[in-house]
Amino acid sequence: MDIFCKINPSEPEFKELQNQLQAIDSLTAAWHTRRKETIPRHETLQPTIEATIAASLALENMPCSPSLIHKILAQPSDTPDKRACLVTGYNTILNALYTDARKYPLCEDTIVAMHTALFPHGKNNSPGKASTVRPAAINFLDYKAPTLFNRSRTGSVNSEIGDLVKWTNRELTHHSHHPLVVIAAFAYEFISIHPFREGKGELSRILSTLLMLQNRYEWAREISIDSFIEQRRTTYYQTLKRGQQNRYSTQENITPWVLFLCDTWLQSLHSLIPEQAEATTALPRQAETDVPAQPTAPPVSPVAESGTPVYLNARQKQILAFLKREEPAKVGDIAHALKTISINTLKKDLLYLRQKNLIESHGVLKGTIYTVKK
Repeated sequence: MDIFCKINPSEPEFKELQNQLQAIDSLTAAWHTRRKETIPRHETLQPTIEATIAASLALENMPCSPSLIHKILAQPSDTPDKRACLVTGYNTILNALYTDARKYPLCEDTIVAMHTALFPHGKNNSPGKASTVRPAAINFLDYKAPTLFNRSRTGSVNSEIGDLVKWTNRELTHHSHHPLVVIAAFAYEFISIHPFREGKGELSRILSTLLMLQNRYEWAREISIDSFIEQRRTTYYQTLKRGQQNRYSTQENITPWVLFLCDTWLQSLHSLIPEQAEATTALPRQAETDVPAQPTAPPVSPVAESGTPVYLNARQKQILAFLKREEPAKVGDIAHALKTISINTLKKDLLYLRQKNLIESHGVLKGTIYTVKK
């Protein structure tokens, strides 16, 4: 499986995507700098969770106001209807993910367990009949859920979901592409595979949020991204269908979908930290791999364009010195040459060097290269 072959941007689209990713990473860095607490208090997150549930249900043509959602959660019923079950399950899942997303790896058991939490009685179970699907537990991943995807397409669905999970985990681990592009592609594929008869849209957005939280975009739990999607629901479904109309053909192109999601994430960030929005400039995005090491060039004392000296630690001087000798270079080249720094630290250092206008990056996906700012 190579989903990246379905991303075929024109030159203007390529530039637009590059600018979106650069701006998101710049704002994310600003958010991390400002944000001191690691996990917001529950009472701070709950209104965002309820707004997310309301927007997600509206996207699936099940309107439910935040006030009604709050009432359902505050006064649970012994015999809840389907909508109440969905609200309760959604709330349980988001609270768990927002508390510690890394406890929930992307795997088939996680996907099925989340679906069971959203639809605990199964679609074909009518009142008075025994449930054929295990009810959702309070901690919805305390058990290993059976892999029960869409029964009408069990063979192909199991294979496609298994391949998608492996592909996503591999790409997010290898850091060869921007994680947000990987996450956007995952969401498209998950919806298009249609793994369940109901709930694929809700789950695609939940899983996208899970992957964002696991890949340093922790701000995703502090803003209702689904609300921004719901405000543009027509575009959401149009871009999805534009890719799906050529499903399983060489003409399948999901670039509009990726651009839409990245723009939505960017607008969400602008709303979260509006004071940073106007100052955000396009900072080329790093590709990714792992670790750097020893320099041979002497330490440098760079100066920003404003004339203000820029402080660099030893690692950052190593990276800058390597680029002065070897530019242009990919992250893999830097990682291969400098073997003592973790990939996460390397990414942060590259972002810092770009923010200080000392280096430039060119490209968005696997071909991203770095040069020293002239």
